[in-house]
Amino acid sequence: MRKVIDTSIRLSIFVVIFIAMQIVAAIIVTPMPLGDNMSLQRFVTYVLSMTLTLISLKVFTRFITPEPEKIRCGRQGFNPIITLFGVVVLVALSIVLSPFEGQMLTDSREFDDSLWTLLTVVVAAPIFEEIIFRGKLYNILHVSCAPILAVLLSSAVFGIVHFQPIVFISGILSGVLFSYAYIRTRSIYSPILLHMCNNALAYALTILSYSERSLLDLVESDAYNFIIYYVSSIILVVSMIAMVIRIARSR
Repeated sequence: MRKVIDTSIRLSIFVVIFIAMQIVAAIIVTPMPLGDNMSLQRFVTYVLSMTLTLISLKVFTRFITPEPEKIRCGRQGFNPIITLFGVVVLVALSIVLSPFEGQMLTDSREFDDSLWTLLTVVVAAPIFEEIIFRGKLYNILHVSCAPILAVLLSSAVFGIVHFQPIVFISGILSGVLFSYAYIRTRSIYSPILLHMCNNALAYALTILSYSERSLLDLVESDAYNFIIYYVSSIILVVSMIAMVIRIARSR
């Protein structure tokens, strides 16, 4: 029971810090003379909010006993096999969820082709979010709970903060993958690289005017669509089960 309470407190404090820093960053950036460049304003707001979150979490962890594990940054994070496996799982996940995207609330904002949007989506978001959710939150939680529970909780919060049902589901599943890559390689570079690949694919499809179409829709044949969807579903389910088992057995 004590571990459950401890984990709940840690998670609650993280959520409060994260939300508070988003509000603080918005208040600071709003009066800045950034003109009508919404992409630049979103970039500055995002970077500032994530930076404030990291600073606040650093202060918070100084008062945790025992001290959470430090973020690992080994070169093994560039393992090509893990990266290839992760990309395959991400593509399969995108295909499997594609039929549900039109039935769930999605973000009405479309990516523009500005440099600031590219930097936000493909560079800043993967770096900050992986450091915060996999590096910080996971390490904070697994001090008081099992690795698999820490992974599921951090992945759930990762999905929730995107404020969209379809992204919530995708966030949980991709969060498991990113956490698996972090645990397996013992390096934050691996989930950052996979996150960049995922966001770059989504950004490229949108910029190339495929914002209303998924990867599956790019295949004209219904027969091939069925085969691709069926194979992707098997890959996703088998991969998720294998990763959850591997994480549950880890220490």
